[in-house]
This record gives sequence, structure tokens and C-alpha cells, in this order.
Amino acid sequence: MVPYSCLLLCWLALPLRGLEILDPEEVEYIQSHVTATVGGSVTLECGSTVPNIFIWGFTKPGSDNNVAVAYNYGHGPWLQPQSSSLGRMEIPIHTSALVIEELRRDSAGTFTCQALYDTDDGTRVTFYSTRLDVEDD
Repeated sequence: MVPYSCLLLCWLALPLRGLEILDPEEVEYIQSHVTATVGGSVTLECGSTVPNIFIWGFTKPGSDNNVAVAYNYGHGPWLQPQSSSLGRMEIPIHTSALVIEELRRDSAGTFTCQALYDTDDGTRVTFYSTRLDVEDD
């Protein structure tokens, strides 16, 4: 996981001139689990404060392929076209939370928010990983 993290962090640092990650090996991982129903909605959190940069990714069960579904590089959130296959997604204004409505059975999987925070002590990186189970009503 470390090589992927370093590659991601280096790639994300490009648009932020002057962004210095003091220790890219120090990445915090926070995991959670949520259960929701088909046709319902769920809110997935990406920390208690809005990061400077974040990317939401999705991984289907049994797969290693993490697909970006939403991101914000500091210019407002954007949803990727492939996100519509999982339900109706949105990122509410002034948040980094991912809201999924009209959940589909295919929405089940792991959602990961890769968050970069620019602090007085340097850049802090946190991965918020939420396993979403979707059950029939």
C-alpha cells in the first residue's frame, strides 16, 4: 500500500505548488462499516473537517480495482461519469461527504476517501475507508 500512497501523494502534489509532505510514510487509516437498503440513501463521511483535496474511490467486493467516483482539487467537487452506476451521488456544498441516493445492489463495496489536509505542521494525509453493505428492503 505504501508505494500506491506515495505515487498518489506525489501526483496530487503537482497542482498545489509548495505542498510539502513532510513524511509520506505517516498516513492515517480510518475504517468504518455501513449497512443500507436498496433504493435508500446513505452518507459516507470523509473526516470531521473538509480537506484541502479529496478523492472518493470505489472498489467492488473481490476486486483490487479502485475507481474514482468523485473528487475536489480545491475548485469544487466533481462527480465522475461512472459514479451514476452506483446510484445518484452528490457532495453537499462545503463538505467532503459522499451522499448516495437510490442505492443499487451494485453499490455494495468499499468507498475510500483519500484526504489531504494542509496544516501548520505540514500536509497530513488520511484515508477514510467505509465498507458499504446494501441489503434488500
